[in-house]
Amino acid sequence: MPEKSITASILWDKFGIGVSGICAVHCLFFPALISILPIFSSASFLHDWVHPLFLILLLPIVYYAAKRSHFDRFISGLLLSGFILVFAGWLLGHFWLGIAVEIGLTLIGSFVLIYGHWLNYKHHRSCNVKSHNHHPIEKQNN
Repeated sequence: MPEKSITASILWDKFGIGVSGICAVHCLFFPALISILPIFSSASFLHDWVHPLFLILLLPIVYYAAKRSHFDRFISGLLLSGFILVFAGWLLGHFWLGIAVEIGLTLIGSFVLIYGHWLNYKHHRSCNVKSHNHHPIEKQNN
């Protein structure tokens, strides 16, 4: 059986897993990093822009991953829910409810996104429907 090559769908899922993982690491370690940095005011300014930057990065990744899953309801629901949780964490936690809510919702959203991308990745690797545009191209034996 020929090996399957990597397609754009698989790359989007790997990128989504990476960005969501970086987002989770940021939430876990940034508060500790701020406490040891002597330039707290600069670190706080950077922190204010990290979540909007992650949201800008996540939005097209979630859209294209959901589109490439042929809008599988479960996978698309996980991806959309994860994005909404990250957005709610930033909006509610940053502006109204505090850092604990911001970290909690963002971490949960990041893990939901990672799980959704992982399921999408597994789906793409095992899909046998030739009409799906995410179907891996079989390598030609020359």
